[in-house]
Amino acid sequence: MQESFDIRERYIPQLQKPTYLIVSLPDAGLVGSIAGEFLISHLNLKEFGEVFSHKYLPPISHIINGVAKSPLRLYHSDNFILLHSWVAIPANGLYPLSQLVTEYAEKYGIGTIISMTGVPISNRLDLDKPTPYWIANSEEFAKELESLNLMKKFEEGYISGPYAPILLESSKKSIRNIIIVVESFLDLPDPEASAIAIDILSKMVGFKVDTSSLLKEAEEIRGKIKGLMQQTRQEIPNYSGLRPYTYA
Repeated sequence: MQESFDIRERYIPQLQKPTYLIVSLPDAGLVGSIAGEFLISHLNLKEFGEVFSHKYLPPISHIINGVAKSPLRLYHSDNFILLHSWVAIPANGLYPLSQLVTEYAEKYGIGTIISMTGVPISNRLDLDKPTPYWIANSEEFAKELESLNLMKKFEEGYISGPYAPILLESSKKSIRNIIIVVESFLDLPDPEASAIAIDILSKMVGFKVDTSSLLKEAEEIRGKIKGLMQQTRQEIPNYSGLRPYTYA
């Protein structure tokens, strides 16, 4: 396991197969962050671990019911583990974190890693419903995703930020990895895009959750996570300066 990170588990979760590792980190539109927090709340996920790093995590503690916790924590349900960050990950921690994610997936025999993020587009305000895309880390997995017909293929372009190195690292270890990419704002929280990502995720993983409340509470959510968006906005330029985009 990555020596740069210290994982403390209160117990070992018992998972049913097929198993998944879902990763939700702050990035464009906070699509993954909003989705992760929604799943924690609405699926009553059980927190079983915390991830610490003096080197790669910002000096921030997340306070819950008066108790200070690491902002990077582990949750689980029947057949998946969720790695969720409540703060933006500094750019120098992205590659070490990608190694942590893939090694942790190996530890638990995870079959598929799934991430959710946004692809910033200039006309986001004009869209009634953002379009979701998929990015896979192997040709074999890509063929399977095409047959599912749940979203469009991310044809060509670039992806930068916390999920890019996870794609490459998981490919090296032959662990299936998909990123659900939804059209979004760049530096505004986008609960609508998160709801679309959750709906697709639920079909892939096999759980049921009603995202209508996420859409109704969009403005309230934007207000609550304004600070996280500001911190993420500061980190995004450090993620190489490349913004994700697609070619039609």
